Amino acid sequence: MKRLILAIQFLTIVPIKKGLAPDKGDLARSMAFFPVVGAMQGGILAAIDYGLSGILPQTVVSAILLAALALINNGLHLDGFADTVDGLAGGNTPDERLRIMRDSSVGALAVVALILLILIKFLSINEMNGSSRTAVIFIFPVIGKWCMVLLSCLAPPAREDGLGASFTANSYSTFVVATGLTVAASWLLLGLGSLAVIGVMAVWTYLIAIFFKRKLGGITGDVFGFHSELSEGLTLIFFLTALRVV
Repeated sequence: MKRLILAIQFLTIVPIKKGLAPDKGDLARSMAFFPVVGAMQGGILAAIDYGLSGILPQTVVSAILLAALALINNGLHLDGFADTVDGLAGGNTPDERLRIMRDSSVGALAVVALILLILIKFLSINEMNGSSRTAVIFIFPVIGKWCMVLLSCLAPPAREDGLGASFTANSYSTFVVATGLTVAASWLLLGLGSLAVIGVMAVWTYLIAIFFKRKLGGITGDVFGFHSELSEGLTLIFFLTALRVV
């Protein structure tokens, strides 16, 4: 239960049981429950979509869903996305990139990247209809959180004193639990074909791990946010493509 609470605390704004004193191992093992938190977020989004679809135009509802997700996350992942883009764009060496990522200011390129990311998510959600829309809205935060777990297993921390280091001391069992939960939820909601999307996202995460080991020497807390946001966007695109093909 402690690790589930830690996962909720880290990934959401829910004020639940403050004052815990986790060690590094607790933080890493809490990642087993990241897909559960993603399911909580997806459930809220699906409920909002169901409740507002008969009242407001679909374009407005799709925009509200993204605003709600950003609020639930407290903008944490979007901030990590922007900081990572700044570091990659402005630095020539791993140390320079890491230094820029620590800076709280946001550059013009990061702003443009954020706008494009949100636009892609919005358009992908808005193009979905029917029961599959509700299922995808529920599942895309789950897969996004699972991608963070896989990334933590594939790359070392770029800084030994950073937040990323607390989540890379992962165990095999943590990954197995997170994967089992993600696969089960996807299969139940979207069928066996959804596992192909998870497989593609696994390959994507492997490539991201290689990329950041070269660019930063490893991963950071900001990179987790960056990867989660991009993975959510790609998951939406892949499901939208699959639904159109079928």
